[in-house]
Amino acid sequence: MKLQRLQEFEIDEATGSAIARLLERCFPEYPEGRIYYKQLPDFRFLCWEKEELIAHMAVEHRIVNNDGQPFRVFGVADLCVAEPFQHRRLASRLLSELSLLGLQHRIDFLMLMAKDHGFYKSHGFELVANTCRWLMITEHCMLGIAHRRVQSSLMVKPLSKKEWREGLVDFLGHVF
Repeated sequence: MKLQRLQEFEIDEATGSAIARLLERCFPEYPEGRIYYKQLPDFRFLCWEKEELIAHMAVEHRIVNNDGQPFRVFGVADLCVAEPFQHRRLASRLLSELSLLGLQHRIDFLMLMAKDHGFYKSHGFELVANTCRWLMITEHCMLGIAHRRVQSSLMVKPLSKKEWREGLVDFLGHVF
């Protein structure tokens, strides 16, 4: 098994096709043939078994504003493992690698949106219920700015001594 971290601009056509196939298998609602849902990430972790892509995690690096505090974050998106390779701790390994990378590079928090919280809680994430503001994007068009409370999906994992507050979270862009 090979674990790879690639900047988005380094992804060639063959790797892009492998990512698109995995995302379509893991997320039935995913746009066909695309390797991103709303916007390209900054980098990805890919896990290969021989020539087959078996696990994927997209990551965005940005500043978010939490109640007036600017935080450096890694936003996690599209974490998935091909069904035949599930229950081998591959997703755990990807999150662990991202946490280590964040600790090495002054990242304050990992952030993600999730419906199923158990897995992420077991990896140090906390469910938070902030009011959030973000850029709404659909099919390559901006629709405006959303401003609403997110009660059951926003999760954060601290990587620094900074404290997450209950106030407004401005994503300063789209949701991961």
